[in-house]
Amino acid sequence: MEYKELLKTFGPAWIVMIADVDVASIVEGLQSGVAWGYRMVFIMLILTIPLFFIQDAAGTLGTVSGMGLGEAIRKKFGKKQAIIASIPMSITDFLEYVVEYAGIGLGLELLGIPLEIGLAIAFVFHILVATSRKYKHAEAVLVPISFILVATIIWLSFIFPINCKQFLSYGISPLQPYTNKSFDFLFAASIGAVIMPWMLFFHSGADSRKKLKIENMRAERLETLVGAIISEVLMVVTVIVGYNLNKLDPSIGSDILDYNLLASILKNFNLSALYLLGVGFIASGFLALVVISMASAWGALEALNINKHKWYVMIYSLESLPAMVLVLISKNLVYLMLELMVIYTIVVAPPLYYLGRLVSDYKIMKGKPIKGIRLKLYWLLSALIVIGGLLGFISLF
Repeated sequence: MEYKELLKTFGPAWIVMIADVDVASIVEGLQSGVAWGYRMVFIMLILTIPLFFIQDAAGTLGTVSGMGLGEAIRKKFGKKQAIIASIPMSITDFLEYVVEYAGIGLGLELLGIPLEIGLAIAFVFHILVATSRKYKHAEAVLVPISFILVATIIWLSFIFPINCKQFLSYGISPLQPYTNKSFDFLFAASIGAVIMPWMLFFHSGADSRKKLKIENMRAERLETLVGAIISEVLMVVTVIVGYNLNKLDPSIGSDILDYNLLASILKNFNLSALYLLGVGFIASGFLALVVISMASAWGALEALNINKHKWYVMIYSLESLPAMVLVLISKNLVYLMLELMVIYTIVVAPPLYYLGRLVSDYKIMKGKPIKGIRLKLYWLLSALIVIGGLLGFISLF
C-alpha cells in the first residue's frame, strides 16, 4: 500500500477515533484510575475490538455506498425511520455540547484564562469550522487539533509513571469486580465512551463527503484500526494519570472528581502536568464539539432530506449557544458526563441496528455488502455493547 494512498484517504477515520477521546471519556478514565486503580485498563483494551469492527462498518458504508448513515437509512427505510434513528441522537448531543464546553471551560481555568472570554472565542471558532461549506476545510483544522490532543496525553504519560506490578496484576487481568455497583457504573461509562451514536454518523458522512471509493477501502480500514488502537491507548494513559493522582492525594478519590482539588494537586506536583491537562481538555473538547455537531446535523438533515447551508448554521448555533451559557452558570457537570456515557449505550442501539442492516444490503452497498464472519462479528459485538450498557444503566438505580 503506497503512502500516497494513505494520505489521500487520511482524515475521517482518524478524526472520529481521536474525537472519541473527548472530555467525558477523559473524565471517565481519570475517575476510573482514581477510584479503581488499573482495573479498568483490561476493559479499555478489550473495547478496541468492537470499536474497530463497528467503526469499520460505518466507514465501509460511507465509502462503498457514497452515503452517510442518515441518508442511507432514509433511502432504504424511509424518512420516518431515519428520523427515529437520528433525532434521539441529536437531542442527547445537546448534552454532549454541554459536556464539551464544560471541558473547554475546565481547561481554560487550569490555564488561568478568563472563562467568559475563552468560551466566547471557542463558540465563534466552533461555528466557523463546523459550517465550512466543504468538508475538507473543516478537516484541515480538525487534524492538527487531533495531533495536539494525542501529543498532550502522550506527554502526560512521561510525567506520571506506571506501576508495572499493579498494572500486570490488575490492569491486564480479566478478573475484575464486575458485581460491584460502583465498578459496573464506570464499566458501562467505558462502553458508552467507546461507541457513541455521533461517531457512526460522522464516520460514514465524512467518508462519503470526502468521496472515498471502494479502491480506498484498504487504506481506510488501516486508518480505522490504527485510530482504534491509539484512542484506547490514550484512554489507558488517562487511567494511569488518575491512579497517580490518587497516590498524590488519596482524598481526591473519596467521591466524584473535585477539579479544584485536582488543580491544587497539580500545582504542587508539576506545573507542566497542569498546563498539559489544560491544553488537553481544550483540544479534546473542541475537537469533539465540532465532530459531534457536524454528525448531529448530518444525521438530522439527511433524515429530513434537507441540504441547505443555512439550516446547518441554524442547528449549530441554536444547540451550541444554550450549551455554552449553561456551562457558564453551572457548578459541577462531572457526574453528568459519566451518566451521559452510560445513557449513550442505550441511544446507540437503533443506529447500530440500522447500520448492520445497511452494510449487509446488496443494493445499498452496490454489490459489495459485508457478509460472513465479519457481519456476524458486527452483530455480536454490537449486542455486547448494548447489553453491557443496559447492565450499567441498571446500576444507576
